[in-house]
Amino acid sequence: MKKNLFYFIMAALLFSFNACQKDDPAPVDTGKPGEVTITYTIDKNVVSYHAEATNAVSYVWDLGNGETPTGQDVTGTYTFPGDYSVSCTAKGREDDTKATVTVAVAEGDPEVFSDVNIALSGYNSSTGESDAVWVWENELGHSNAVGPFPYTAGTDTAFFAPIDDSWWGNDPGTVDEGSLDDKYMFKLNSSMEYINDFGATFMVNWAWMAGNYGITVPVWSDTPYDGYEAPEASWSVKHIDNINDTLTFVTKINGVDSPGAYVLELTNGADLGMEVGVSYYQILSIDDQYLWVRTNSAPPANLYDIYGNPDDLESHGINAAQQEWRYLRFIRESK
Repeated sequence: MKKNLFYFIMAALLFSFNACQKDDPAPVDTGKPGEVTITYTIDKNVVSYHAEATNAVSYVWDLGNGETPTGQDVTGTYTFPGDYSVSCTAKGREDDTKATVTVAVAEGDPEVFSDVNIALSGYNSSTGESDAVWVWENELGHSNAVGPFPYTAGTDTAFFAPIDDSWWGNDPGTVDEGSLDDKYMFKLNSSMEYINDFGATFMVNWAWMAGNYGITVPVWSDTPYDGYEAPEASWSVKHIDNINDTLTFVTKINGVDSPGAYVLELTNGADLGMEVGVSYYQILSIDDQYLWVRTNSAPPANLYDIYGNPDDLESHGINAAQQEWRYLRFIRESK
């Protein structure tokens, strides 16, 4: 009896083992991974990804934003909102398996979509378009001015100089009326495109007019030039924290004082307003109507050679070592 019971138990165990083997066969590594499953979680503009595939040796991703990380768990950062095609390739011993999903990112990089950048570009979140078009303030004598440049050029300390309102506004007529049709646009997109639509003529500071184009003009004037070609360029805004209790600055953004300096930088030698030989502009105030900036205006090093009369230059308070703030004020064009 005991012998028969032993055989019965062994037979039951063998049957159970075979049944398990039949229902849950062990995965076979054929050299090619099985189907790739991609899961992800979104936190603002950062997406965390995870991939699963049987028999995978490694994972390679294309996150649709230029990033191509490796690993089963990766993270992608997206500058702009939108639908991104994301793929993961699971690599096996002899072959690969690939899966692709579409990921909807609703928010962009907070640095790119800052209040300053939104105001500069006129970005419309519902359309994804940058609608702002900046033009010279219409009234002659209120569009640009010059003032003393108190610190060393090219250093962050220069951007903490106080605004000198006493220099604001020119005498009517010192800015050529034909150049007030210039238009400037800042596109908040993947290429951060800066567009200088200067119409028939472009405003050129007298010194740089002479230095770059060899054209002698009265040293006390700003002159439009029809031979200018605007380069393809992009833009960005850098925020500089206040350095200490002495070197401080407040930028007015949408009517609110914001600590520190904001510097607009253009690439490829592009200009805003008029050519003065630099491509950076400190934003003094910006809202949905006005843009007020300043930049370092310095004569070319060979200024005396160009004009050949240092006495004449100096009689107008001008010398080759002089540096000035040039203040520029623009108004947003009505739609």
